[in-house]
Amino acid sequence: MARDGTKMEIQEGTPSYSQLDIAPTVASILGLQLPNSDGRPIDQVAEWGCKNVALIIIDSLGYDLMKWLLPHLPNISVLMEEGMLLSAEAVSNHTTPAIASILSGLLPEHHKIMDKAGAKESSILSLPELASAAGLKSAVIMESNGAQVYSGLIEIANGIPDTIPPEEFDRQACRMTMEALLQRPRLLVSYFIGIDKSVHLGRGAKEIRTAAMLIDLCIGKILRAADPETLFILCGDHPIHAGLLKRDKGPYAVALILGKVRAKGAS
Repeated sequence: MARDGTKMEIQEGTPSYSQLDIAPTVASILGLQLPNSDGRPIDQVAEWGCKNVALIIIDSLGYDLMKWLLPHLPNISVLMEEGMLLSAEAVSNHTTPAIASILSGLLPEHHKIMDKAGAKESSILSLPELASAAGLKSAVIMESNGAQVYSGLIEIANGIPDTIPPEEFDRQACRMTMEALLQRPRLLVSYFIGIDKSVHLGRGAKEIRTAAMLIDLCIGKILRAADPETLFILCGDHPIHAGLLKRDKGPYAVALILGKVRAKGAS
């Protein structure tokens, strides 16, 4: 039960998808070859005719939480109308190894990136590096240490200090993402932290919902700015792992949302 008396829906059963499926799905859309992968492409999206990918990672967006928040997220709901919401197995309860898995398609025990120092030292090539090496412009918008990993390796790598208030972090992430879209990257990766930081600051369900609504507002702006034929992938890195909304038993699943940007002027 949340602090304001509301109750989250609990999703039972084993998720049929995984965070590991994101990288091979992106690679299939962009025509990239992953060196190795523990996941598999999500075949349904191959029929959507997408040429670009926008991957939005939302810290702590568990599947249970997503179902609970959905009535308050109009832009994400629009994206789902012709797309899908999937329950995807979370491969780690920590941000850095989870994001490394999302961007490589490898289990944490295979990529071995467990902290920010490991990310800088790793020889594993992630999606943004593979895209840029193949001549496809890529952009990464995330917290400063993460963005530094890509400095000089891809065309756009913009960092945000995670010491600022989470609302300001997400507003900056939104602004930087919009600016990056003006350069028309084939692959865009953006990261939002408001939900997770609200949890760790001890805020209640109402404040967590407010943080999610800000992220939804940002996603609406990004959707309207993106080129047609862009595949949007929204995913959590792990479920909430602290506070009153923490899930106390498995399976541990994150929300995985896939949808296509409509052509300008389409109804």
